[in-house]
This record gives sequence, C-alpha cells and structure tokens, in this order.
Amino acid sequence: MKKERDSIIFDLDGTLWDASETVVCAFNDSIKEIGYEVHLAALDIRNFSGMKMDDIFAQHFNFIPKEKLPEFIEIYSKKEKDYLSKTGGKLFPDIPETLEKLSKNYKLFIVSNCMAGYIETFLNYHHFNKYFTDYECFGNNKLPKDENIRLIIKRNELQNPVYVGDTIWDKESCDKAGVDFIYAAYGFGKIENPEIKIEKFADLLKFFASR
Repeated sequence: MKKERDSIIFDLDGTLWDASETVVCAFNDSIKEIGYEVHLAALDIRNFSGMKMDDIFAQHFNFIPKEKLPEFIEIYSKKEKDYLSKTGGKLFPDIPETLEKLSKNYKLFIVSNCMAGYIETFLNYHHFNKYFTDYECFGNNKLPKDENIRLIIKRNELQNPVYVGDTIWDKESCDKAGVDFIYAAYGFGKIENPEIKIEKFADLLKFFASR
C-alpha cells in the first residue's frame, strides 16, 4: 500500500454482509401487495446489488407501471426495514473481529447505494455502531456513490482513505472520486485485474497492520 492510510470506507452489500435472502422476501411481499405475481430469487438481489436504488427500480421492476412505482417503493421501504430488523443479513467470515482490530488504528466508514435506514439497520442488528465514525447512502441524499465518498471525506477531513468494495460500480465510483480501491473478491461482483484485492475480509489486516 502506498502512503499511510488514515481511514477505510466500506461498501455494505457483498462486502460486509449478504442480506439477499432477507431482502428478497421484502421485495416479493411488496410485489404481491400491489397485485403482481413476479417472484425474485436471492441471486437476482445479489446481481443488482450495488446499483443505485432508482436504477434498480427502473431496470428490474419495469413490469410495475410508472404510476404505481411510488406506492411500491413506499411499501418496499417499510418492509425492508421490518424484515432486516427481525432477521438481518449474514456477515461474511471474520467481520466482527477484523473490524474491531481495524477500528483501533483507523477511522471506519460506510458508503452505500442503499435506501435510507439500511445502514443504520445493519449497524444496529450486529451492534457495530462502536466501530464506525460516519456513513452515507444514496437514499439519504440521492447522490451517486462517488459524490457520497467525497462527502464523507470532506465531512470527516480525511487525508488518505481507501475504499473496499466488490463490484465494478464501486471501482468506477472510486475512480471518479480519486480514491484508491480494494476489491473484495469474495463478494457479489467480478472485476478483472484489480490493482489490489482481498480473497477474504481478514486479508485487510495484511494491509492495515497494528501501529
């Protein structure tokens, strides 16, 4: 790693946890509630994980008429929070102990394209608030990920952060924001020839040793 880091910004889905089995239930219940019999699978959720929510609704829910889309989004937003609050998502291996070690020497953040309240639900469900300094998401301000990365950097006066994510959209956002990127190869996405990659979450400790 070049230069000394002061902070690590994380993606959420596919990097810290896999909530697809829970989220797909919220999606399918919401679809049924507005009168459709379309059933998604957890794989569908993993495939579009990382996209902006507006793009997900536009590209993957075009069977819902535009005039009914606001109703669907409102229903889904509530169901997502309800489901996740009850059953959460599955953490990738070694997340708690690795976060604990990293947080002793680096400021930790989350930037995601999720809906408002999603990051808070993750933090509360797994009792991770103590590890993270700040977070931001598309659902809060409708900004793309690169702008939210810059917002976190400015808000917290970060000097040399790095972003950890699993999709090509994460990589492209980092390129736009001028932030170095670490590819989480165990996640949902595929990136060819990444400059830096980890095969498991605990591999971060190789780059961010105790100091």
